[in-house]
Amino acid sequence: MSTHEPHHAGGYEKTDAHAGATFRAGLYILGAMFLTALLVVPFYRSLGRREAREQRPAASVLEPVGLGPGPAVPRLVVSEPRALAEFRAQEDALLTSYGWVEKDAGIARMPIADAMKIVAERGLPRFPAPAAAPTPRATPAPRGGAR
Repeated sequence: MSTHEPHHAGGYEKTDAHAGATFRAGLYILGAMFLTALLVVPFYRSLGRREAREQRPAASVLEPVGLGPGPAVPRLVVSEPRALAEFRAQEDALLTSYGWVEKDAGIARMPIADAMKIVAERGLPRFPAPAAAPTPRATPAPRGGAR
């Protein structure tokens, strides 16, 4: 029998790991990563340039001449604050001016301040109460009840 026993009774390793070997292994892995990046990145760039050269030119759309305005489509908002200011200016113009809403039906609009003055002077308009709806007849309860 040999004097070196492979299995120790202590249950743990008797020697520490070598720090230098572990550090060198980490450097080798890091170097392999950089070497791979140095080889792969130029390869991908060359493939991208080749793909761009082989692409057909983009299709161009010609504007029709003399057909008049097309369908109304939403416009792209370029400046949100300016668009909001324009919208509020349009609202203010509608809320502070007189004009027809439906001329055929005789419905007009008026400035809010003037409408509030009229309501303060005359009070709210009174409308006739709606006619009372007929009450439904009560149905008789079934005789004998359900068991």
